[in-house]
Amino acid sequence: MFAEACPNEASLHARIEAAVADLGPTEAFGPLACGADILIAETVLSHGGALHVVLPFCEEDFIAQSVLCGGEGWLSRYRECRARCASIHFATPGQYVDDDNQFAYGSRLAMGLAALTAHEIEGEAVQLAVISTSATSFSKTGLAGTSADIAIWQGLGHRTVTVEAGEMTRNLSFPSRLPRLYDARREVRSILFADYKGFSRLGERDLPLFMRAVMGRVGEVLDDFGAHVEFRSTWGDALYAVIDEPAVAAQVALALQQRLADVPLELAPPEGGAGMRIGLHFGPIYVGTDRVTRAPLWYGGEVNRTARIEPITPVGAVYCTEAFAAALLVEGCTDCEFTSIGPQALPKDHGVVELYRLSSSEPC
Repeated sequence: MFAEACPNEASLHARIEAAVADLGPTEAFGPLACGADILIAETVLSHGGALHVVLPFCEEDFIAQSVLCGGEGWLSRYRECRARCASIHFATPGQYVDDDNQFAYGSRLAMGLAALTAHEIEGEAVQLAVISTSATSFSKTGLAGTSADIAIWQGLGHRTVTVEAGEMTRNLSFPSRLPRLYDARREVRSILFADYKGFSRLGERDLPLFMRAVMGRVGEVLDDFGAHVEFRSTWGDALYAVIDEPAVAAQVALALQQRLADVPLELAPPEGGAGMRIGLHFGPIYVGTDRVTRAPLWYGGEVNRTARIEPITPVGAVYCTEAFAAALLVEGCTDCEFTSIGPQALPKDHGVVELYRLSSSEPC
């Protein structure tokens, strides 16, 4: 990011202009922080490209943290780009909680959406990065920032085009640090929710068979993936699991459906319709200890959002969020297939999300 009064903006803009003209992008994905982000966005728009804004958290907090820190002059430029963008995506609709994982997650989503679009139009996704040999990173952990983003992208074998920032004057003014969050730790993980439709109609004599033939198989599948399943919980017919990598989470979900494809017929209600419904998401969540049970606990808004996907998923299917599909591509998993089913309204006023149906002809 660059200061509002940066005397070298014109020369930097010229270098960005040359890079964009050479790439000729038709679609561009990224945030709109003051400085390089906005300069790139303005240039893409001037070349007739479609701008897709990807913000790491709610817009009000993003403006406070990443736009106004460079001065009031950037706000009008932000709003102009925002008004002309083709779409806007929020990695999470939640608030900023002073966590670098939020910025890193937003960057991964932007990368994934670019890769997803390139996959659909049979084009190449290229990263455009403004770099400086003299700038100091504002990331406290090293999880976020240009260097981290370049490392992820190039680690997947993708191409990065760099633009030298040149001499610059930084005079950033960040908001006051947020209150301490009680030593809460956050990690970016894959989240899986599943339940068995028709469970509530089972009779008392059916429950032991259900626990053995359905939940027993669920436990066996999770066991097969060992330490990749970092957390599992169940109540009745429901399953909640936290899995380290999206590609592994996809394997788990598809393995569950395959393993449960031939459950005993007596567990289905007379009109049919029994079976598992599975929802997948990828996002930053808190990890700690349950204050009541003293057991490990993973919790947060993204967990709640995932729980709302499963009820609208058809029996025998696996639905995943756009963020999860994007993460699969960022990880380089090309064996999983995902088909868009479009924007879907989630129950209990949890918003509208873009969902995909996940399938695979062979394991990821």
